[in-house]
Amino acid sequence: MNNEIIRVLLVEDNPADARFIKEHFKDIREMRETPFLISDANSVSSAVEHVTNRHFDVILLDLSLPDSQGLETLHRMHTHAPGMPLIVLTGLDDDELALSAMRHGAQDYLIKGKFDIQLLSRAIRYTIERKRSEAEIKKLAYFDFLTGLPNRVLFTDRLKQAIIMAQRDTRNVALLFLDLDNFKKVNDSIGHAYGDRLLKITADRIQNCLRSADTVARIGGDEFVVILPFLSGTEDVPKVAEKILHSLKNPVTFEEHEIYTSVSIGISMFPGDGSTVDDLLKNADIAMYQAKEGGRNNYQFFSQDMNVQAVTRQLIESSMRQAISRNEFYLVYQPQYNLRDRVITGFEALLRWRHPQKGNIYPQQFISIAEETGLIMPIGEWVLRTACTQARKWHDAGHSSLRIAVNISARQFKQDSFATLVQTILAESGLPPQFLELELTESTIMEHADKNVQVLQKLKNLGVTLAIDDFGTGYSSLSYLKHFPIDRLKIDSSFVRDINTNGDDAAIAEAIIFMAHSLKLDVVAEGVEQEDQLTFLDSRNCDMLQGYLMSHPLSVTEVGTLLTHVPQTTG
Repeated sequence: MNNEIIRVLLVEDNPADARFIKEHFKDIREMRETPFLISDANSVSSAVEHVTNRHFDVILLDLSLPDSQGLETLHRMHTHAPGMPLIVLTGLDDDELALSAMRHGAQDYLIKGKFDIQLLSRAIRYTIERKRSEAEIKKLAYFDFLTGLPNRVLFTDRLKQAIIMAQRDTRNVALLFLDLDNFKKVNDSIGHAYGDRLLKITADRIQNCLRSADTVARIGGDEFVVILPFLSGTEDVPKVAEKILHSLKNPVTFEEHEIYTSVSIGISMFPGDGSTVDDLLKNADIAMYQAKEGGRNNYQFFSQDMNVQAVTRQLIESSMRQAISRNEFYLVYQPQYNLRDRVITGFEALLRWRHPQKGNIYPQQFISIAEETGLIMPIGEWVLRTACTQARKWHDAGHSSLRIAVNISARQFKQDSFATLVQTILAESGLPPQFLELELTESTIMEHADKNVQVLQKLKNLGVTLAIDDFGTGYSSLSYLKHFPIDRLKIDSSFVRDINTNGDDAAIAEAIIFMAHSLKLDVVAEGVEQEDQLTFLDSRNCDMLQGYLMSHPLSVTEVGTLLTHVPQTTG
């Protein structure tokens, strides 16, 4: 600071006091290297003109002026010069007023006629440094350290102010809740440093889509919110959302990495969708999840129907947390048949939920929620243990060649201890490992493929069978299969459904069977419901079938009856 010019605004209406202070500044200039540049004003109105036209490093402010008295003087200067440090000038009998002024934002005070040049110079330097420190503290308290955007605290305050002004002027406010799609994959694949850089670029791109009156804030890891105030309606909101979507679709290049990003946006409107910060944020969040479920990279306005869905979702999540301990989950078993001789080779274990009030809740209603919340971990373990235990009972009853197939979620598979869990459950149940088949989706094994080869090999070393479920719906390439220790493919039912009427589906199914056999893999066709589908698959040498044509999923009792009437494989 020694070589910087310090610009001082002296606001003092008493000529004698003003002259006394200016003389001190003159003496300081003669003694010090640091020059002070003094401007003076004799009223608040005059001072406001000065601060409107230029910046000052510090203001020396007499609180008793012709056009303002006491703390009102301080408030008026703060309003027009909110970032400038203030030193209050008081008389001998004004100590209480001076202390009150400091409580209301002044950085220091000086008693007129009772300070020398050292005290004046020190007070000014201290005030400037204190103001800088306060600014840094405020930045840490109100701004996101990574992107420099307002954080949740400042966002909340600005949305409150926008709501107040909208109520006063009968206007609208839009709140956009943005969540980056698949951001976790960026962190997991190329590292958190690149993820942080992506967040900074994202923040800049969003900011460039907005007006100066709008606010964008970062309120979570990859979550941003945008406030659009002073709206007369909703017609401009989709334009802003589309602009943001378009901006964020452009790829980001980091050295050798090219990253394609997108964002899901939920929108709530004041006053229609809520009158408080919490309501608007909750409803925009709900709409954002609808955008995610709608395929990502889109925006959705909140509707009351979404709120009903969100409440239902919350009730399902809450009930699901207690379902295991209350024995509400159960398994049904769908037979798999060898197509050549029509014998049962095994069963696929399928999860069901019998809710005490709502009755049967089917997997499509709760599995995705279980995945997102992590509840799939205890549920998945229960399924695996129950299925293995039941398969062992069938073996003990004389059906010793039956295989049990269990679906494994991506979240389960990513668990470092998953192979150990499988080994433990096999040991506890007594089921020979070759009769357990673990079904995984294409996308699960292809994400971090190099690492997953090692996990799959650990499972193969246990002696279990590995299958790819819903094949053809993910990466749809057989070229990678030779790198994985896979035993079996399951053709997704979406291809089987129209296999006799859709030439593309028929060609895909035929290609999967041919290429799988060339790699010495078995093929199971799922969702077989009609005789002509069976005929087609038989003519293409598909190995196994599963579907309503042969059998619906069965209870344990029904399986027992079936096994007494239908032949099973003998090995």
